[in-house]
Amino acid sequence: MNRLERPFLIVSRAAAILGVLFLLFVAALSVADILTREVTGRPIRGAYDLSELMTIIVIAACFPAGLLERRQIKVAFLGALLPKGANRALEVFGALCTGAMFLAIAWYVTLHAQRVTASEEYTMILHWPVAPWWWVAAACFWICIPAQTFVLVAEILGHGTPDHPADGEA
Repeated sequence: MNRLERPFLIVSRAAAILGVLFLLFVAALSVADILTREVTGRPIRGAYDLSELMTIIVIAACFPAGLLERRQIKVAFLGALLPKGANRALEVFGALCTGAMFLAIAWYVTLHAQRVTASEEYTMILHWPVAPWWWVAAACFWICIPAQTFVLVAEILGHGTPDHPADGEA
């Protein structure tokens, strides 16, 4: 399973790194905008538009890696009280529910991207089209489906949560 999971992790971590870089850019842009407002009395033109668009990607890009690395919040107190088989059944059920939730999210983000495309929505200041950003977010959420399917299969086969080595370790 680890050999099969490795390519998924590489791609999902690359997307997450892009999301984090966008987050750092949004943070730096916010600081620059505040400083510019203090010095000149005027904001950076389009800073809000750009931050709003990039935040869409920041959020969506980190989910596939989080799913593969099993980083979501879960409550495990009941599983600790139950026999091992029942605990495993709960883990499988949780993975299935998580997959269903991400399927619904991917579907609704896709519907939203279609609506934004149809309405030809643009940002207020920069006049950039909004739809491409929502289509990238939709793609990120659709990538969550095979990622969570992999997690579900791993849970069914009893492979559970693997130890993912830090970058540089093997």
